[in-house]
Amino acid sequence: MDNKPNVMIICTDQQRYDTIHELGYDYMITPNLDELCKEGCSYVNAHTHNPVCMPARHDLLLGMPARAHGYFANNEIQSIKDYSLPTLSRIFSDAGYRTAAIGKMHFSPSRAHHGYNELYLMEELPKHRYDDQYATYLKDVGLEEVQNLHGVRPHLYHTPQQSQVPLPHYETSWVKDTTIEWLDNNDRDPFFLFVGYIKPHPPWDIPKEYQGIYKGKDIKKAINAPRLFPNNKASGSWFGDDDSEEQKRKIREAYFTTITMIDNSIGEIITYLRKSGQLDNTMIIFTSDHGEMLQDKGYYSKQMPYDSSVRVPFVIRYPELFKANTRNEDFVDLMDILPTCLDVCSLEYPGDIDNLYGESLCNETIKSKNREEIICACEFLNDTRWVMSRNKRYKYIYRYNDGFEEFYDMKLDPCEAHNIISDYKGSKVYKALRKKACDYEANWGPEGAIGEDGDFIKFPKRYNDGWEYGKYHLWSNSQTQRFYTYGKDKCGKQLHKEIYHSIANEKLSGTKLNEVFNDPYWIEDLETNVTRYGVKSCDFYNMFK
Repeated sequence: MDNKPNVMIICTDQQRYDTIHELGYDYMITPNLDELCKEGCSYVNAHTHNPVCMPARHDLLLGMPARAHGYFANNEIQSIKDYSLPTLSRIFSDAGYRTAAIGKMHFSPSRAHHGYNELYLMEELPKHRYDDQYATYLKDVGLEEVQNLHGVRPHLYHTPQQSQVPLPHYETSWVKDTTIEWLDNNDRDPFFLFVGYIKPHPPWDIPKEYQGIYKGKDIKKAINAPRLFPNNKASGSWFGDDDSEEQKRKIREAYFTTITMIDNSIGEIITYLRKSGQLDNTMIIFTSDHGEMLQDKGYYSKQMPYDSSVRVPFVIRYPELFKANTRNEDFVDLMDILPTCLDVCSLEYPGDIDNLYGESLCNETIKSKNREEIICACEFLNDTRWVMSRNKRYKYIYRYNDGFEEFYDMKLDPCEAHNIISDYKGSKVYKALRKKACDYEANWGPEGAIGEDGDFIKFPKRYNDGWEYGKYHLWSNSQTQRFYTYGKDKCGKQLHKEIYHSIANEKLSGTKLNEVFNDPYWIEDLETNVTRYGVKSCDFYNMFK
């Protein structure tokens, strides 16, 4: 048996920082993550560098931001910018490790291995069944008729749902079973394993065994603060403002429930490692690619510069180098994972190490990265791009849309409810944080983000439509299954069936189908998008009456 350290990275999707009971969030049911925190080091100020799936995951893979890999935002028809750059998986494969990825990766094309020896994929919207091991598995167990493998996206993206898939075959069960089977067949070779969960990314489809587990609990309420430019002119109904308090609570319960399901899945994986004697020789890193606004400040989803979106859980368990039951308040981000893994396993970075944005978190490593400040940025160079710079006390945000700025005192206003830019503009701390953001954009942001005068450029003023950052995203209407097990003329009927099943339990969803959202423009877009992919018209106009 080779005594090299193993590495297991466990990455959820869209999990906020405030979702682990042990870290002070008593409303959460996370006994296994609690135990991981007790046995490891929790980085309580961890951030994603870019709060969107593909950019964040490629940041982790390369240890460098989007200028290196090309993903400033999601773009599923774009390949990585430079295949020659060293990736975390390829470095470990070249070092003789057995490397595998299980679950969600979000690469383009989906089976681009980026150095992994083995891929066992479970993606949100696989284009072909044969590309996706989870989709293939469902067919093998007799569930091939299911269209919405991970919940119904059109119309119901942010509505709590009943799962189409029973718990033994549900996605968290499949990730757990596949991971344990892989470990069991490994024959004790040193391994590098990435375990990716789709949840708590919406839709929040809940199997019957987990429905109602947060009922009656004193769960965290959403941050009540007004939306700011460029969203403050948008229609409130698109943001879910018309939902009752009970409906909003049901959504939060469903989100937290999916995390508890992940917690149970992770618990069984760790139990296997413990019983097999591999736990202490395996560095486990638990984190997420980004957070979820979950109604905070009137928003849903990600892509925002606020803590609900950019802060993530981040725990390392490896007793040889990381002291158990400790909390570290340094700023860290996902790009610190690559150098940390190499450091723990005594591997050399095969490129110019000065090109790496991240730095090892090992206590024995000489430090140069400033852990008192953090940068986050999002989007390609257009009016939706922003960059955020903060220290332990203050946060500065620059939006390329009209050059709009925000400034928050994170000590006095941790909820970011009051934009105090008018009080601080021109101050020493404002200038320092703004310069840090500007310097970052010059070095790592999109080409052209900084003008010839050395300052940010800006785009003409534009107000967002409600669907851009609200509860109802137009793009979710186009996210139907692209592969079919029967003729397309039957797919509309199957979609009807799954929509009705999803929302049939009003105790779970908090709403009736005809109460979800009936804006005429929304329904027209839904009908157009579903029929665009060859599915026979679903007549949503009558379905939602």
